[in-house]
Amino acid sequence: MRTESRTAFQRGKQARKLDDITGAIKFFKAAIQLKPDFIAAYNNLANALQTNNQLEEAVEIYQQALQISPNTAILHCNFGSLRQIQELPEQAIACYQQAIKLQPDLVIAHHNLAKLLVTQERFSEADKAYQDALQLQPDAVDVNFDRGRLYHQMGLIELAIQCYKAAIRLQPTLLNAYNNLGEALKSCGDIPKAKLCFEKVLKLDDENDLAHFCLAQVLDDEGEYEAALYHCERSLALKPDRINAFYHLNYLRLKLVDWQDYEQHVAELITRTEAHLAEENSSELSPMILSMFPVSIELLKKVAEQRSQAQARSVSWMQEKLPKTYLSASPERLRVGYVSPDLRQHAVGGLICAMFQYHQRPEFEIFAYSLVPPQDECSDQIRRDCDHFVDLWQQSPLEIAQRIKSDGIHILIDLAGHTTNSCTALFALHPAPIQIQYLGYPGSMGADYIPYILADEQLIPRELATHYSEEVIYLPHAWVASPMKVSDKVLQRSDYGLPEHGTVFCCFNRVQKIDPTLFAVWMRILKQVPGSVLWLFDGKSELVRQRLKQRAETSGVAGERLIFAPHLSHEEYLANYRLADLFLDTFTYNAGATAVGALSVGLPVLTCSGENYASRMGKSVCHAVGLDQLACATHNDYETTAVNLGNHPEKITALKEKLAQNLTTSPLFQPHQFVQTLEESFRTLWQEHQKTIQMNNQIEETPTSKTTKTTSPTVRMQGSEQLCQWLTEQRISLAF
Repeated sequence: MRTESRTAFQRGKQARKLDDITGAIKFFKAAIQLKPDFIAAYNNLANALQTNNQLEEAVEIYQQALQISPNTAILHCNFGSLRQIQELPEQAIACYQQAIKLQPDLVIAHHNLAKLLVTQERFSEADKAYQDALQLQPDAVDVNFDRGRLYHQMGLIELAIQCYKAAIRLQPTLLNAYNNLGEALKSCGDIPKAKLCFEKVLKLDDENDLAHFCLAQVLDDEGEYEAALYHCERSLALKPDRINAFYHLNYLRLKLVDWQDYEQHVAELITRTEAHLAEENSSELSPMILSMFPVSIELLKKVAEQRSQAQARSVSWMQEKLPKTYLSASPERLRVGYVSPDLRQHAVGGLICAMFQYHQRPEFEIFAYSLVPPQDECSDQIRRDCDHFVDLWQQSPLEIAQRIKSDGIHILIDLAGHTTNSCTALFALHPAPIQIQYLGYPGSMGADYIPYILADEQLIPRELATHYSEEVIYLPHAWVASPMKVSDKVLQRSDYGLPEHGTVFCCFNRVQKIDPTLFAVWMRILKQVPGSVLWLFDGKSELVRQRLKQRAETSGVAGERLIFAPHLSHEEYLANYRLADLFLDTFTYNAGATAVGALSVGLPVLTCSGENYASRMGKSVCHAVGLDQLACATHNDYETTAVNLGNHPEKITALKEKLAQNLTTSPLFQPHQFVQTLEESFRTLWQEHQKTIQMNNQIEETPTSKTTKTTSPTVRMQGSEQLCQWLTEQRISLAF
């Protein structure tokens, strides 16, 4: 009988190898019938039933086996994997823990436990489980790789890089490790090494859709837009539902002035975004890319909310590492911290670099937290004018939050939002009692942990404030401009191929802010203003220049009437504005710092406002210099005003004279005035915060129970093939 049972068991294992699950089940049952205490047959039968999606039968088999042999660790481990599939995470964890208790050296139990704890966002426990597994088996490729993914998710990038490299040393063809290592290196700013990682993947597998997408992003960062477009298209051809690649593809099209089927692409972008947001546990999208397109203010807010929530989840484990309380007593000095990757020569840094010196001491103590290595005159000035300048380059959100909390910051300002090199997750840790966003990101953060936004009534009219998750702190003028160095070099229009006579319209916004609707308006303006030209920023791409000229020709405007300014130093770039007559702003995403630069040298800016923050920056800036008449409400008004001014140079002269007079008194160029109003808002916010604390201390707190919602993935399978696929995707291991 024992021989017959063993024969049936071996035939079951052979059938399993041949993917004959039904046959395997039959033989394993036969083996058990012949030998009722055959534990290996029970284990393999349960596994086969599980693979065949016969989950309840598998549960019964595991329970029968455990009654016979309650101290067999591998049964508990595999039963745990089944409970995990059934979305019973606590039972699964208990099974894995029992397996480990019975057999402490069972690596697979430690590994499965770690992966399940990650899905439960119990990151510290997961790390301990990975550590235990690696102590038992240091050369376990999957464990090294998965631990790297955990550290990556936790924001511990340097540790993640070490784990990915360890996995690659153990298995040099592990493509996912190269992809993840590349993404980690990219987040650290090491673009060349990141690029090598993605290229390595594609050398091994040219159909790796993720590597194509990641390489496209790196090439975009390097300004290789055409090559980036190719890899983005390849990624989508291989995986059409990769929505982040679809986002980036449309962004690259803007950079390359590829406007073919533009309206259709925008409609698809909106539709796919809405569908993606409706999915459970959907990946985060880029609000910044979406803001380049004409979409609703509400959709932008939803995408920002999704991203902010994802950032908060990524650092939820860190909360226990931080002190729970803030300074409650009224301090002698309010400590204000500014967080940004752009405390350097950058659109944001150039605007704010002179404001810090005007904070009133000793009432305020100013901290600048830099997320990117400071390295220029702008950062040097900020360093001199702040009480403390802290370089936090490559530190994790937890380390940054710990530093800010130890500094006792009362009011923390996010100057970056959802932009490149920002650290939104930091604010989710609540390192300061009052957290505000300002200037760097043009829209609502959608984050309950950043409850305030600084703006004026031009940027966020009160009737639109309901579309922001933040409470709007209204300032008389939201923009601040530091004095800008302008070259004193004498320039002639002929130096740049501009006509000596005739109106020179100019727009030095980046080319991705231009869309077909705007360009059509520009061409109509040129046709109605004889002898006029449009002076644009040189995007370093001959293809872009040719496409714009071709578009002009198609619109009935000679291509030569589009002239492109070369790349110059910032001082010479500003001086160029003196050669132009009128700055024509873009629609969907207005000029911000660019408009401030134009106004600073006396060039009037004509703008048109929409609903979104990004489309209202021009209106705010114009208001700040007393040129409200140049902030149009419709495209038609914008066109009519431009034509009228272009055909009446004396009106432009009058505008320039008015602007020149206003520059000496305009609040836009008076950073000391801006800081005074800003400090008034800080005082009010802190007083309100103190009152809230006092009220809360007087209210007796009633204990409340909390329930924890699990987020295990939902499984809806129709057979063994689908279940095997799900097991593979979730990387749940079974022992046979």
